[in-house]
Amino acid sequence: MNLRLFPGLNNFRGITRESARRDVMAGLSVAAVALPVGLAYAAMMGVPPVAGLWAAIAGMLGYALFGSSRTLIVGPDTATCTLIAATLTGMALHSPEERLVAATGIALTVGVGCLIARVLRLGVLANLLSRPVLIGYMAGVAITLALSQLSGLTGVGLRNSGLIHPFLELGRRLQEIQIPTLCLGLASCLLLVAVKRWRPTWPGPILLVVGGCLLSWIFDFPSLGIAVVGEVPAGLPGLSLPVRLEGVDSILLGAAGVLVVSFSSGIVTARSFAARTGEHVDPNRELVGFGAANVAAGLFQGFVVTGADSRTAVGLVAGGSSPLVSVSAALALAIVVGLLSAPLYWLPQAVLSAILLLAAASLFDAKAFMRLARISRVELAFGILAAGGVVGFGVLQGVAVSVGATLLYAMYVSGNPRDALLGRLPGESVLGKLHLNPDAQPVPGIVVWLFESSVWFFNADAFRRRAREVMEQASDVQWFVLDAEAMTQADADAVEALYELKRELDDRNITLLVAGGHGQFRMALERSGLVKKIGRDKIFGSPEQAVEAVERWRQGAPATLA
Repeated sequence: MNLRLFPGLNNFRGITRESARRDVMAGLSVAAVALPVGLAYAAMMGVPPVAGLWAAIAGMLGYALFGSSRTLIVGPDTATCTLIAATLTGMALHSPEERLVAATGIALTVGVGCLIARVLRLGVLANLLSRPVLIGYMAGVAITLALSQLSGLTGVGLRNSGLIHPFLELGRRLQEIQIPTLCLGLASCLLLVAVKRWRPTWPGPILLVVGGCLLSWIFDFPSLGIAVVGEVPAGLPGLSLPVRLEGVDSILLGAAGVLVVSFSSGIVTARSFAARTGEHVDPNRELVGFGAANVAAGLFQGFVVTGADSRTAVGLVAGGSSPLVSVSAALALAIVVGLLSAPLYWLPQAVLSAILLLAAASLFDAKAFMRLARISRVELAFGILAAGGVVGFGVLQGVAVSVGATLLYAMYVSGNPRDALLGRLPGESVLGKLHLNPDAQPVPGIVVWLFESSVWFFNADAFRRRAREVMEQASDVQWFVLDAEAMTQADADAVEALYELKRELDDRNITLLVAGGHGQFRMALERSGLVKKIGRDKIFGSPEQAVEAVERWRQGAPATLA
């Protein structure tokens, strides 16, 4: 019963004492990163800063109980928070309290919308994300995440984004680099690398956070020009139902856009990390997980959450392997907000940047790009396009461009299917492709033509063109066997193309036979009258049966219907 009510509990199976210890340590690392991120996003949206922490706490617990991924961490996201901020500004809300009520209403609406989408099984839209797109997305996120840490590591507030411009700006502002901050950041990176290499069982990020806070307090890092996290608001949220009758239409409209963006971003993140860990992610189950996370965030005075790439990466690098990471991170944030907010004032920003930089380095999978290069240069190009789009235009824009290019390529391939002429293989009863089998010989007086796709409106012209070319190249032929083994569907354009093929063959005194075909294709032939036009005795189960029937007819023997 518990598994039916809370399907995410199934992901807690198999946890051992050793893996639980790693997951708890990983959760503390995630909390260390989620804390300043939550505060920053809340400030960007103009809501009370602590709302970002409330959203992270409630969202992670909600997803842990209902989500399908064992390793995904949810939290505030740049794209969704930017959309929410624009919606709140458009509603002319100015006070942080008013904006928070509207933001929680949007979160609750997004959560309910995700659950409705699950009932309608709209998770199938996630199938548009091909593996090259996921690999490229992950690489783009890694590069973007790494570049975004330049400010924290150098103390220079960089304004440019992209792959080149941040370095150019940093080169122009070398005199502004804070040497103490740079030294601390580099030392933190070296410490994490050393711990990972020589003491992999040690919780490197946690040790770094604790040590960074302690050194910052002892040596008063702010007086040395080293930026720290600063004041962390205290207090846990209470359960409340956000009610705001004014501007309901704006909230619903804004929530619709946020739902599309948050699910798109979240499912890309979930599937990308699942591809790294060998995990299977069910998009429809993810709708339930995201829905539960956002309903919880809305009820506990937070805002919209979705898959968080940086925090998920930190959890994986720290050895996390189950939803216990999310639970541990949420509890750690709750303890900090409730009891221990004061010590985190001293946490250096450079320490957080070092943790994120090492997490970014672990995301870039050069071997995956090498595998794509071996499989298909076209798919390698899609992966590079996705990575470049994410870096150059942003996560969602980059994914949208690469998905669009993938779909266009799929349409091109579907619109220009391969075809082949078949012939007899020496000593074999089956037919083989002539261009792949040098020993195969055409069957005298018979053309056997394989069209390797169903015929649709977008490839019907290609079907007509290639059929005419085959007919024109054939000589001394009385029989034309259409191998329809690959045909499972047929629309009105397909039926018309087959009628044209029949008429043109009749004009050349060539008999048409159809071999193979499945389900909807065969029914379309029946409903359209093509079966009667061609003749039931000229429709067979395979091209071999069709050729055998022709040879019996030549000998004057009757051929049975296959």
